[in-house]
Amino acid sequence: MVEAKTKRESSDDMTTKRLKLSWCASLLLCAVSAWSAESAAGRWSEARAQAWGEKNGWLVGCNFLPSTAINQLEMFQADTFDLATIDRELGWAQSLGFNTLRVYLQDLLWQQDAPGFLKRLDQFLATCDKHNIGVVFVLFDSCWDPFPKLGPQRAPRPFVHNSGWVQSPGAEILADTTKHAALKAYVLGVVGHFRNDRRVRAWDVWNEPDNVNRPAYVEREPANKVDLVLPLLRQAFAWAREAQPSQPLTSGVWIGTWPDPEKLSPTEQVQLSESDVISFHNYNDQASLREAVNHLRRYHRPLLCTEYMSRGNGSFFDPHLAYLKSQGVAAFNWGLVDGKSQTIYPWDSWTRKYDGEPPLWFHDIFRRDGSPYHTEEVVFIRDVVRSKFLVNGRDLTGWRQPRGDWMTAGGVALAASNPEVLAITPGEGVLVNGKAGRTVDLLTAEEFGDVELHVEFCLPRHSNSGVYLQGRYEIQVYDSYGVEKDAYPGIECGGIYPRWINEQNVEGHSPRVNASKPPGEWQSFDITFRAPRFDAKGEKSANAKFVQVVHNGQVIHENIEVKGPTRSARWNDEKAVGPILLQGDHGPVAYRNLRVKPAQN
Repeated sequence: MVEAKTKRESSDDMTTKRLKLSWCASLLLCAVSAWSAESAAGRWSEARAQAWGEKNGWLVGCNFLPSTAINQLEMFQADTFDLATIDRELGWAQSLGFNTLRVYLQDLLWQQDAPGFLKRLDQFLATCDKHNIGVVFVLFDSCWDPFPKLGPQRAPRPFVHNSGWVQSPGAEILADTTKHAALKAYVLGVVGHFRNDRRVRAWDVWNEPDNVNRPAYVEREPANKVDLVLPLLRQAFAWAREAQPSQPLTSGVWIGTWPDPEKLSPTEQVQLSESDVISFHNYNDQASLREAVNHLRRYHRPLLCTEYMSRGNGSFFDPHLAYLKSQGVAAFNWGLVDGKSQTIYPWDSWTRKYDGEPPLWFHDIFRRDGSPYHTEEVVFIRDVVRSKFLVNGRDLTGWRQPRGDWMTAGGVALAASNPEVLAITPGEGVLVNGKAGRTVDLLTAEEFGDVELHVEFCLPRHSNSGVYLQGRYEIQVYDSYGVEKDAYPGIECGGIYPRWINEQNVEGHSPRVNASKPPGEWQSFDITFRAPRFDAKGEKSANAKFVQVVHNGQVIHENIEVKGPTRSARWNDEKAVGPILLQGDHGPVAYRNLRVKPAQN
């Protein structure tokens, strides 16, 4: 009886197992079908890409390599994985407001120790997450040394830019198609493992795939490198999609500004047609950066500038970072900390001898002790990252109707025939109060309380405008160049304009010094403003205050209370919040780089 019962239970168990196996097989079939459907779907739709962009907001950060690593292998190999340094240096990145890093991987690390590699990547991501930083991982890279080798990495060549960086895959694997299966395993393994990881922002499939590394390594590259890479680039996108990542794929174009889609190289065609979000590199001046952004907008997808900032090449944080934020373009400069990569030296260090620190760093922000290369630069980065831009330079988005004749332009200058008029250059980047130089006042759609406001403006001779905080409290914009004493306190450029009481100007505040530049030159205000305070009954308990006003780098006001709205305010009552107003009816004026951030109390 006992034996019969055991056999019957065994039979029942087998039936249960068969049902479970059948159920699992059905699930597997559904999963495979879904996988196939997703793979067949291929590139993300524009709508999905834009939704990703809206969800993630503005991404800002750097291409990151710890100072103790010379390349990707040294960064992630077990013996040299320096999490303490990474943690310390990511603290410096966080202090700038950086929220994303672009980080290079290497296929040999997967072949060497796949489980260990994934574990270290997870530890790295956890450290990034501790600092509120996400990651864009780069899977393949065609730059620098085409012969990577595992194990201890060579020491840097003194004073040479990126003297130990290695490609992935190397030339030997690139040329041998029998070894490409290992590359597929690497892509599927890494992307598949992190495909739903919120800490991973995107996958950069291949960095500069058609780079032949002239002059550093061109003699050691396969003669047909570009032809070898092209089909593998297509495959790399397909492999990454096969892993079903929830994050977008991209590969950044990097030569030129891409004005004509009919003249793209075969490599660029693959990069741009396969990328879910569009990425690009630009190490040139702001005009070139603007061209690149404008041309790549034709793809109607989020834009990521995944490499920029080479001081010796005319690419700086100021104004490049500010421009990229104003346009909503993700910004990743090259380098964070001066280290074994030696990217403070320029590219020409491969052909020109350097024997010490260059007077102008090419890349990087901090020294190894955490001190900044340039304090002013770090202050600017933090300011831009924290700020909201009021002018995008392309249109009047964010400003209320009516907008009158306000328009965008490429630039302004004094008209040759009349210095009281601005000659306007077509283009983008500058806000002008019309060709006639007189139109309605312009107000932001958004309202603000305590703020720090940065304003840049340009006036012709004898012209006049004003910046009103909350539409009520004016800082005068006026041609005061060379004027020792003007008509009344507060009319001067930078003056806190008077109130109008009993038909008289009262309580105007002249600037401490006349910091005005000549007509036709761009000038700046940095205004720290505290809004009026109100009690629970809505009655005013404290006046509005200009905590500080800086004109062209000079402090002109500190802790000036304003008892009520100044003359010509839009409203004569007082509120806790209000819009920024630009006066448009008193003469020609141009504005740019208007950015606002919450004031630090």
